[in-house]
Amino acid sequence: MSAPKAIIQMLMTGTRIVGRAFGDAYKQASANSAAARAAAGNMKASEDGDRMTKASGITVDESIKILNIKDANDKDDMTKKFEHLFSANDPKQGGSIYLQSKVIRARERIEMHWAQEKLKAEQDLLAENTAPETPSDAPKPPQ
Repeated sequence: MSAPKAIIQMLMTGTRIVGRAFGDAYKQASANSAAARAAAGNMKASEDGDRMTKASGITVDESIKILNIKDANDKDDMTKKFEHLFSANDPKQGGSIYLQSKVIRARERIEMHWAQEKLKAEQDLLAENTAPETPSDAPKPPQ
């Protein structure tokens, strides 16, 4: 076998191997993308899969677990736990910036939950005050 022929054969074999590797990588990326889309679709179905969860990337339940609190509406407990976990994970004291950012995101998500609950309560109150009159309460037209 001549040298040029051997070089060409090695290049062809190498190209075939690299081509297959890229094909397999594309198939795997496509499968991962489909799985991510399916997971995002499942987020809509969950009770907490609202716009706030999509915006923050974390649910209220996850936030409660991260901050180790019992009730998302207990502002004092949440503030105490946040301050403790934030300072405990300070990178200047050997903590993890990743964990510190998770603590921050958890606090932000719970604050979003508070704002959402407040807005919902205001809307409910407004709806009660502007409820349409019932037929028995309505004034009778003049005859």
